[in-house]
Amino acid sequence: MRFDLFVPGASWLHRLDPRSKFLLVGVLLLMALLLKHLALLAGLLALTHLLLVRAGVPWSALRWLWARMAPLTFFILLLQPLFASGAGAPLLHIGPLVVTSGGVLDGISFALRANVMAFAASLLLFVTEAQALVLGLVRLGLPFEYGMTFSLALRYLPTTYGLWVNIVEAQQARGWTPERQSLLARLSAYRPVLVAVIIAALRLSQDLGLALACRGFGAPGTRSVWQDIRFTRTDAWICGAVSVAFGLFLAGRLLLGWGATTW
Repeated sequence: MRFDLFVPGASWLHRLDPRSKFLLVGVLLLMALLLKHLALLAGLLALTHLLLVRAGVPWSALRWLWARMAPLTFFILLLQPLFASGAGAPLLHIGPLVVTSGGVLDGISFALRANVMAFAASLLLFVTEAQALVLGLVRLGLPFEYGMTFSLALRYLPTTYGLWVNIVEAQQARGWTPERQSLLARLSAYRPVLVAVIIAALRLSQDLGLALACRGFGAPGTRSVWQDIRFTRTDAWICGAVSVAFGLFLAGRLLLGWGATTW
């Protein structure tokens, strides 16, 4: 089972300089934050899926991300209409809480926004290697140590999740069935698994520290790179097109009010 998000490929997104991808993903995130209209947010979500599929990201990876986003999407759809009901006709009364049509639309809008942001961020992680991410951040002025920390966090969060899955599956192979117990007993049954994951993560961090020390991490002097990144003419065209599109979007959003309402 793979827990690394990067999908090797030769698409135009893979070939782009990481700095161009930062701009593209940043624009998608800002558009998601500024929009409330359901159709426009759904269009942005479809655009991120189209870009991912065209980049060669398998549907299994997209289903995996949808499965990770499903609990958050469910709670947004459940709680937003209850505790932040917007304007509109009342649909349901639950004690002092009133569910309105505006609150339901706001909940759908927030859920779409969260998913757009998740898939936009995954666009960067699925088509960019960790080394290229660090180099892109360093070229933008971020100190190498900070860029390396960011890269390690992205790389080892899925690894830690993999440790959890492997330990749970090993326990299940030994007859461990916490789902048949009560809620409190189930939480208590997961305690040994959590301890095992923490111990494995500490061992992993120790090995990582030794590996970084062996490669001279933190040593003074100019650091060289094995595979450098290059900002090509294609990157310039992409950045120009994205900037123009975002400028037109801002003009329509701020001056004409496009996407300011849910419907």
